[in-house]
Amino acid sequence: MKEMRDGISQAELAIRPHHLLGTVCTLGGVECPLLGRDRSNYILEQVSHDATLRIKLVSNADEVAYFREMQPEDYAQMDTQEIFNRKRDLDVLQKLGLVPGAIQRARYLYTLLFERIKTPQGICAYDHKPKALVSEANTPGWEGCSHANSGAYENIRAKGFAAVVYMRSEEERKRYKEISVAETYDSERLYIRSHHLMCMACYYNGGKGNVPRENDNLYEAIKRIQENPDTEITLVEGCCMLCDPCDGYDPKTNRCVHDGGLIRDYKKDLDVFQKLGLMPGATMKAKELYDLLFERILSTRDVCGYGDGIVTSHEWSICGGPEGNEGYRKTIESGIFSRA
Repeated sequence: MKEMRDGISQAELAIRPHHLLGTVCTLGGVECPLLGRDRSNYILEQVSHDATLRIKLVSNADEVAYFREMQPEDYAQMDTQEIFNRKRDLDVLQKLGLVPGAIQRARYLYTLLFERIKTPQGICAYDHKPKALVSEANTPGWEGCSHANSGAYENIRAKGFAAVVYMRSEEERKRYKEISVAETYDSERLYIRSHHLMCMACYYNGGKGNVPRENDNLYEAIKRIQENPDTEITLVEGCCMLCDPCDGYDPKTNRCVHDGGLIRDYKKDLDVFQKLGLMPGATMKAKELYDLLFERILSTRDVCGYGDGIVTSHEWSICGGPEGNEGYRKTIESGIFSRA
């Protein structure tokens, strides 16, 4: 099977976790003394042009020498700034819910950063916190960055990830919407990632989902198969004909830049294939395919909820709720070919 070499296991850029904060502050107009403008600008240049950029977070926090190997002169020669940065690395990783070696695409990483870290105070500086407690002040070696309370980070955070990382323009998305809608209606067959069959059923919601959406082509695919239930559908893995107008779809790489590259959706694709007894590339008429889907998968809990409804991490969040999406159940009852 043909495979690309651009998955999130292959990093293109390695940075330390605290560099994420430094790049934001640099963009906000101050130079991070613990990072440096050249390095910061290099990282910003990369992410501002490529939301799919795969970034590996590296840290030497667990590489410290065993105490029996340390001599008094080793302690005397310690780089206190490096110790401070090791703590910053771990502070950032803990708040992001990640570990050293984690690889994420740029958009998701900065989205998660802004969601979890509201200010660099308490990470990049301690003695510069407003109204600092006595116990937090006067700690030599832990003063940190004098810009931590400048508001530079907070100002960029307020604008959202798109202030840092490339995002498709509305004009481009509208253009892709028009082109892909025409293709959805006119193509000889539909190419749909397997779990999107379930998304179509959830959206249809027993007939309530009957208007186009800007971010996908679910509505158009439903209309196409309603008009002709014999329309052939070829099931695929990964982004498909329904994804083109999505803000998370990257046309250059055909990859998704949402949470963790939406790795959960690749599992959902394969779970659907397994439950249907099919393989990627399988082609069936829409009516026969939905008969099989509704026979084999009775609830989104079985696929989107991983069977147990347990969220193990942010990247493995559950779509539609742990007990299953009510819209999917209603569409099983009504059928997806009955027009509202």
